[in-house]
Amino acid sequence: MVEQVQDLVRKLVKIKYPWIRLERREWIAIISQLKDYRPQVHYHSVTWSPPEEGNLKCNTDGAYKGNPGMGSYGFCLRNHTGDLVFAKARGIGMTTNTDAEALAIYKALKYCYDSCCRQVIIETDSLAVKRMILKQWRVPWEMVERIEEIREKLQQLNSQIIHIYREGNMVADALANEVMETQTIMEYHCFQELPSKIRKHINMDKNQIPNLRIRNRAINRQHQHQ
Repeated sequence: MVEQVQDLVRKLVKIKYPWIRLERREWIAIISQLKDYRPQVHYHSVTWSPPEEGNLKCNTDGAYKGNPGMGSYGFCLRNHTGDLVFAKARGIGMTTNTDAEALAIYKALKYCYDSCCRQVIIETDSLAVKRMILKQWRVPWEMVERIEEIREKLQQLNSQIIHIYREGNMVADALANEVMETQTIMEYHCFQELPSKIRKHINMDKNQIPNLRIRNRAINRQHQHQ
């Protein structure tokens, strides 16, 4: 029985905390190692960067509670000075994480296309969806049509898609979460129309004030802007 419990604890630690290596099998030694464990904290400064003059940048984000669960999306279009051009947030009902992220990107691209915006950089914090779009990852069958629509719009707009960590995508994140509970539609055409907490994130980005990304595992800095 004791050996079974020890084995179960080791498996649990391996699944939940794979960075902890249990060096011994004895029960007392295992407990001692877990008790003395102090996680190593890694942090990285993440700053939103504006596009070059003449270009626009559109940050997108999909939010959800549960997977699947109720979801929403938000996107924010800004110019080279970091000023708001347009922002939108909308509840989308039941969805999954990747569906919400992909829909946010598609809706942002569609708005840019319909508004005759060109030379737009799409920035998302979903590395998985970005890799699907760029044909680096296999696309699930249920997302094939949406991903193809995104690729088509990117080509029509002569746009590129890049990844940024969530800490550099706070405006789009806040927009999506703004309508999560109400499942409503909100559009903003100027800075003054935005809720105060979103204006705060806009100002932080304009002034190049970073957010800290804190993890207990090493952070791959190459993924910040790719």
